[in-house]
Amino acid sequence: MSDKYWRRIFHPAPKEGNKMKANNLGSKIRDEFPIFKNNEKSVNGQTKPFVYLDSAVSAQKPKHVIQAMVNHLENDYGSVHRGAYGVSIRSSQMYEDTRHKVAKFIDPKINANQVVFTRGTTEALNILAYGISDVYLNENSRIVIPAIEHHANLIPWQQAALRKDCELAYISMLGKKGNQLTLNLSEAEKLITKNTKIVSLAYVGNVIGQINPIEEIIAMAKKVGSLVILDCAQSMSTHEEYLFSLGADAIAFSPHKLYGPSGIGVLAMSEELIEKLPPSTFGGGMISDVTLEESQWISGPAKFEAGTPPITEVCGLGAAIDWVEKKGRKNIHNHSSELAKIFLDGLKNINDIEVFSPESGQETIISFRHKKIHAHDMATILDSENIAMRAGHHCAWPLIRILGVDALIRCSFAAYSDRDDVEIALEAIKNASKKV
Repeated sequence: MSDKYWRRIFHPAPKEGNKMKANNLGSKIRDEFPIFKNNEKSVNGQTKPFVYLDSAVSAQKPKHVIQAMVNHLENDYGSVHRGAYGVSIRSSQMYEDTRHKVAKFIDPKINANQVVFTRGTTEALNILAYGISDVYLNENSRIVIPAIEHHANLIPWQQAALRKDCELAYISMLGKKGNQLTLNLSEAEKLITKNTKIVSLAYVGNVIGQINPIEEIIAMAKKVGSLVILDCAQSMSTHEEYLFSLGADAIAFSPHKLYGPSGIGVLAMSEELIEKLPPSTFGGGMISDVTLEESQWISGPAKFEAGTPPITEVCGLGAAIDWVEKKGRKNIHNHSSELAKIFLDGLKNINDIEVFSPESGQETIISFRHKKIHAHDMATILDSENIAMRAGHHCAWPLIRILGVDALIRCSFAAYSDRDDVEIALEAIKNASKKV
């Protein structure tokens, strides 16, 4: 293996047809992420780089985010909305300032009072499913979701349908390969009828990386008066569309996929939903009055934020938004999708590889499998080369079964990914058969 696979000394010129646009991402920002230097491996006196290609599960954190959280813990940490002393006041101000920043980041159409901090996308979608089933659904209602959703946007709606004894209908894909790996809009139009109360789907799929036609589906839903919920866990770092302006009623995302911390999520809702939905967690901070007989809830986002919230994580979220906006979501998307296209083209030249991608050129996630090496074994082989990719069902069992496979390997690209990552990964996949 040549030196370029062991140390990023130089970047070979891209092959004709795979030229990447000049930008300030990839290797140019690698030093902003301590994890890469700290996870290099020394082999026979040479340095083997850490190739992280699992950003779809969780993105790495830049120094800007890490230092913001350290500074807060060292200088300003205090419980929010609970003290009349300095650190509590400063923490509370940061917490609410970040809520305003998040609202602006999502859509100028919404305000800070529509933004709820949760533990993650999963909790946010559960809050929605629980509350909506209580307020909006009955036995005559229909919920419509794609069959290929992440479990976090499938199971809560299954449970809501069971609670209300109502119908849960699934939108299928057009097919199982290539550009057929997209939602069947004709079927969606037939399913989204006047009794449809909820349409919920991911903006970007977490397994095959498809960019779902949300504008078309939102239009179908609004035509019959349905609420629209969007899982934006995979899209917030790369897509800039103002989703509430397009007609969404609620969105959810996780900052840990946005180069921020884990342990925190964001749920943004319409003013109607934030007013009408009941809380699902009870305790301090979300009440206006409590007697021994009953309790009354405070209005606004605090109604959904019982207990001590993820204070330092909120600080990290604010820093992550600043970092992403400085780099530019469009730039991040263009950079990541170009790398994914090069990787996809390379996979097609390797024997026994089967690719699962819509191949639109806009995906930042590519899933594949080796016909002779199980996905979990392939992930282990890649790890021996200091390459991180996820293998398994990716919290999407129905999709895996639809595709007719038992597991997939997922490769996902981010702002810090570069051409060397692609070349190293392709070489390791090509040589994997020699290790089994």
